[in-house]
Amino acid sequence: MEDQPTILTVQWVREETAQMHLISLNGEKIWSFIPGQIGVLGIEGVGESYFAIASAPEDKGGMEFLVKKGGGASEALFGVKKGDPVQAKGPVGKGYPIDQYHGRDFLLACVGSAIAPMRSVLRSICNRRVDFGKIVLVYGVRHPDEFSFIHEVEGWQKSNIEVILTVSRPEGKEWKGKTGHVQSHFSEALKGLSKPMVPICGMKAMMEESRAELTRLGVEATEILTNY
Repeated sequence: MEDQPTILTVQWVREETAQMHLISLNGEKIWSFIPGQIGVLGIEGVGESYFAIASAPEDKGGMEFLVKKGGGASEALFGVKKGDPVQAKGPVGKGYPIDQYHGRDFLLACVGSAIAPMRSVLRSICNRRVDFGKIVLVYGVRHPDEFSFIHEVEGWQKSNIEVILTVSRPEGKEWKGKTGHVQSHFSEALKGLSKPMVPICGMKAMMEESRAELTRLGVEATEILTNY
């Protein structure tokens, strides 16, 4: 990663949820990256923060980032508009080197805004679907209205990717789908998969509990992948 930021320009902003915006950035210098890697984005005079790249390396026309409304740089980036400049450094982290695992099955597991690096993986897999085996995504949020990229699920399914959506706090909401934490659905998700690689992403507690459950279910430690 270079010390000096590249200045990229906001091409468009799309609302994914009330708290999540997808922003597209482009410029003269776009990074080469591995699915799951991270960028350091900032606004001059405000600061910077880390955001996973949500687009695939093969995608043309810039890079996409999922920004969660929050304080500091996150708040500033959540409010950007078309044409605004954004400082960018990257990529950082090891990502998910899926090209090392051609022909393998995959179980992808994530929660909340951590769908961003998994979307990068999914888009890259969909770009050359024949290179990989069976794919299952387990994606969890607290409330039903917090799913990002929900409009893309059908496209993933048409690419022969099984998608398991789960809500941990469905109370008071109209939700007829699966409930509970993502790790409670690993046993179901692993059925039919042969020695899958398992990229996981989320909060520290989710990562620890996911590792423990995957280990209990017979997944080797070397088959569990993190992006940093």
